[in-house]
Amino acid sequence: MRRWLIKSIIIIIIISLSVNIGYAFFLPQIDSLENLRLVAATQVYDDKGQLISKLFEENRIVVSINNMSPYIQQAIIANEDSRFYTHFGIDPIGIIRAIGVDLRAGSLVEGGSTLTQQLAKNMFLTQERTFTRKIKEFFLAIVIERKFSKQEILQAYLNQVYFGEGAYGVETAAQVYFGKHASELTLAESALLAGLPRGPNIYSPYIDSKAALERRLTVLAGMVKQGYITQEQADQAQEKPIALAGKKKRAIQASYFLDYVAKELVGRYGANRVYKGGLKVYTTIDSKAQQGAEAALGQYQGAVLALDPRNGYIRAMVGGRNYEESQLNRALVEVRQPGSAFKPFVYAVAINQGLTSNAIILDQPINIGGYAPQNYDKKFRGPITLKKGIRWSVNVAAVKLGQQVGITRVLDLAKNMGITTLVEQDNNLATALGGLTQGVNLFELATAYTAFANGGIMSKPVAILKVLDENDQLLEEGRVVQQSVLGADVAYILTNMMQGVIEDGTGTPANIGRTAAGKTGTTDGYETAWFIGYTPELLVGIYVGNDNRTPVEISGTQVAGMWGSMMSKTLMGTKPTEFLVPPNIVTNVPICADSGKLAPPGCPEIEYSAFIRGTQPTIYDDRIKPNLQPEKKTETPVKREEQPRWWKLPLPRLPSL
Repeated sequence: MRRWLIKSIIIIIIISLSVNIGYAFFLPQIDSLENLRLVAATQVYDDKGQLISKLFEENRIVVSINNMSPYIQQAIIANEDSRFYTHFGIDPIGIIRAIGVDLRAGSLVEGGSTLTQQLAKNMFLTQERTFTRKIKEFFLAIVIERKFSKQEILQAYLNQVYFGEGAYGVETAAQVYFGKHASELTLAESALLAGLPRGPNIYSPYIDSKAALERRLTVLAGMVKQGYITQEQADQAQEKPIALAGKKKRAIQASYFLDYVAKELVGRYGANRVYKGGLKVYTTIDSKAQQGAEAALGQYQGAVLALDPRNGYIRAMVGGRNYEESQLNRALVEVRQPGSAFKPFVYAVAINQGLTSNAIILDQPINIGGYAPQNYDKKFRGPITLKKGIRWSVNVAAVKLGQQVGITRVLDLAKNMGITTLVEQDNNLATALGGLTQGVNLFELATAYTAFANGGIMSKPVAILKVLDENDQLLEEGRVVQQSVLGADVAYILTNMMQGVIEDGTGTPANIGRTAAGKTGTTDGYETAWFIGYTPELLVGIYVGNDNRTPVEISGTQVAGMWGSMMSKTLMGTKPTEFLVPPNIVTNVPICADSGKLAPPGCPEIEYSAFIRGTQPTIYDDRIKPNLQPEKKTETPVKREEQPRWWKLPLPRLPSL
C-alpha cells in the first residue's frame, strides 16, 4: 500500500512538472478567457480575384453566464461533458469509455473530449488532427482548469461554441433560432440548441426539423439521466412544437456554390477555422458565367452546372431557382431520369466496338420480348445512320444499338465515367433510352460529358484554386484530377456526332454560331427536360424539373434554347475555338444519311461526318445519278458496297422489361 502511494505521488509530481514545463515553453499563454480571439470572416474570391462574398461572417454576442438560461447550461453539460464539475480538465473515465466504443465500432467514433478540451482547441489551437495537437490540448485543458473556475470555463465555452446558421455563442444562437435572448430560453429551446454543436448542418431545424426533434429528445433524456430535470418535464418539453424566428434573407450571388465550397473547407479545416479563421479562398467560379446561369434558369425549378472540360473547374453552379426559398442544391442531390441525355453512352460503346457513324440502322416498329419502344414523334424513318439516330434522338435506333453492343457494357462505361447511381436492375434495354431505376444527378452526368469534350479524358470538378490563412500563408492549392475513360478518336467521333444535334437535330435552339456539341433529353410525361452541351472551353448542363415531379411541359429542345442563351452571353467577346482533331481522324466526309455511303451531288440529306482513318466509306451512293451526261452508260459496272444486314435478322425473344 505504501509503495502504491509513493508511485501515485511520483506520477502526480511528473504530471504537474510536465504541465508547468509545457505551459512555459510549448503552449500558448492564457491570461483571460474573456478576450476571445475574434478574427475576420473567410473571404471568397472568383477566378478573376474579385471578392464575391464573405463566407458566413462571424456572428457572436458575448454575454455573462448570468445572462444565460440555466437550462442551456444544464443541457450542454449533461450531453457534452456530464462529469464537467468533477474532472480536472481531462476525463479519464470518458476517455476509457470512448476507447471502448471506438474499438467495438472498429473506427474513430468518440473522442472523449471534455468541454475544457474543446475550449482549449477552439480558442487556442488549430483543428489539425495530429498527436502533437492532441497532447497540447490535454495539457492546455489542465492549465485552464488550474487558472479559472468552472463557471468561467463554462461561460467561455457557451460564448464561443458554434450552433450553425452562422451563429457563434448561445446569445446569437438564441436570436437566430428563436428571436430571443439566451436568458429567455425555455427548456425545450435550450435542449434543441444544446443538440446542435455536434452537427450544426445535420440537426438544424431550418434544415431538417425531424432530425432536430430527434436530437432534442436525446438531449432531454441526457438531462433526465443526470438529474437536472424530471421525466415529466422532459415529456412536456418534447411536446412543444419548434417555433423558429425565421431565417434572414440572403441575397448573395452564387449562394449554392458558396455552400458547396464551405462544405469542402469545413471537411478539411473544421467549422471554427472556416467561419472565423480569416481565410482567403480563391475559387474557380466565373462571375459572368454564374450570372448567365442564374438568368438562364429563370423561374423554372432545376439546376445548372458549368465546367471547363479541360480541367474540371466549376465556372457556375445554380442549385435551384431561389436560394431563399430552398437551399437544396439540386445540381448535387436531385437524382432524375436522364432520358435521351443518356444515349451518348450507348453510342460511345458502339464506336468503341468498331462501328462507324455511317453504320445503318433500320428505324421501324419493333417488339423485343414485349418491349416496343416508340419514337418521340411516333414516326419511323426507315434506314438511318448512327449519326442521324443520335442527332434526331431516335429511340428505336438507340434500343437496337443497345441490344447489339450489350447493355452491360453501356452500364460499365457509364460507371467508369463517374455515374454512381446505376443499379443491377438497370441491365435492360430501357436503359438505352435513359429509363433508369433511380436516375442520375446533374453533377455526375455533366462530369461524365467532360470526357466527350476533352479527348476522352474525364475532368473531375474543382471548386477551389487556393486557400490562404489569415497571414496570407498558402494552406493548399487546387489539384486537377483527370482520368482517361475513352480513346481520343472515339471521343472526337462522339463529339462530331453530337455537333449534328445542334447543327440540324433536336438541339438546334442551342446553335450559337460557333462550334458546339450536345444532347437533349426529355423524360416520359415531360417530368424532366435536359440539355448537356459544350464548346471546347465550356461545358454546361441544365435540367428543368419540378420538385414534386409534376410535368414541366417543356422538352429538351426548349432547354437547349436556355443553354444557347446562357452560352451566348457567357462567351460574348471571346474568340471561337475548334475541337482538337486527333491525328488519326479524317473529318467532313459527306455521307448520305439514309444509306451511309458517300454523298454525291443530289443526295437529299447530307451529313458531314468524322472517321478513324481507314474506316471512312469509299463508295458513292449509286442511287443518285449526277446530272452530267445522263444518257451515257459506263462499260464498267458500278461497284456496290456490301452493307451489313444485321438489322434485317429476326430479333431474339427477351424477357419482359
